Amino acid sequence: MITRIVERVYCDLEERPSILLANINPTTDIRANMNKIEEIIEIAHQKQVNIVIFPELSLTGYIWEGEEGEVWDHLLEGETTQLIPWFNNIKESLSDNQQGPEYVFFNNAFQKGDNLYNSSFILHPNYDYTDHNLTYDKIFLTPLERRFFTGGSDKRLTIDTRWGRFGFLTCYDLCFVELARQYAFTDNVDAIITAAAWRAHAIRDYPRMNVRTDNYYGFLWDLMNSSKAAYNQTWSIGVNEVGSHDRSGVLFWGGSGVWAPSGLPLLQGSRMREEILIIRNLDIKEERARSEVEFNYRIEFESVYRQMKDTRKDIKDLTPEDQEQEERTR
Repeated sequence: MITRIVERVYCDLEERPSILLANINPTTDIRANMNKIEEIIEIAHQKQVNIVIFPELSLTGYIWEGEEGEVWDHLLEGETTQLIPWFNNIKESLSDNQQGPEYVFFNNAFQKGDNLYNSSFILHPNYDYTDHNLTYDKIFLTPLERRFFTGGSDKRLTIDTRWGRFGFLTCYDLCFVELARQYAFTDNVDAIITAAAWRAHAIRDYPRMNVRTDNYYGFLWDLMNSSKAAYNQTWSIGVNEVGSHDRSGVLFWGGSGVWAPSGLPLLQGSRMREEILIIRNLDIKEERARSEVEFNYRIEFESVYRQMKDTRKDIKDLTPEDQEQEERTR
């Protein structure tokens, strides 16, 4: 049972959405994960939040090094189409009357033909979550993930709600700035949702500078969510696993949170323990518009952007006459 619930209020406008972030530690016990997810959905009803967001692979738990057949069997056991009655029960508990949960943003293993994808999808009264056109398939896979999952195409997923437009990333996708930029500048989203199982531990050591961290990956999670928001003038909402993996012992960073279009973090979860984060009355569209008053990065970018051609020349290959011409044109 999750006993720690952290609530914050963004503004007094109660018609704005309240969002729940599940900063949790899924295990490889699928039934236990199902029970935990059901508990969180019940909390969402009790607290009358509008949007619930779970981390990456929160139903199966993250994959691990081991016998490949065992991992395959585990992922297929928790695969989305194998548990349609369970997902339908969650979907049927949702409503669009603004009095409680309306959207659940979920990530899970999803089989399409002969391939298995790491897919994010939307549970909502009026959405068919089994429609492959309404899923976002993780594009950038780690080497471990490529043993089991097929990478997605460049197809992005956006959803328009009464509170704003949302786009979706999954974990490692966060490292690739072009994808977030497409969401922000092309799709004009107000917020980018990232579901993750983002690790904590990696060493970076600069001994002569007396600088070292054992949690470099964790540093990147905070940095990239903040910079994604600031560069694109969008909200960044990241939901991450926390605690150690029950098979591998890998430590996940937690730190689920909400970053404003300024890049400043407004709320972040624990990096050690499970907890539920609720941010109420989040003024999504309006705050994004306010952030663009001084500088609108998208408009400024579009006024000068063009696809750059590779006109670079290697200076060592130029004749003396060419080098002189090159210098004159700089």
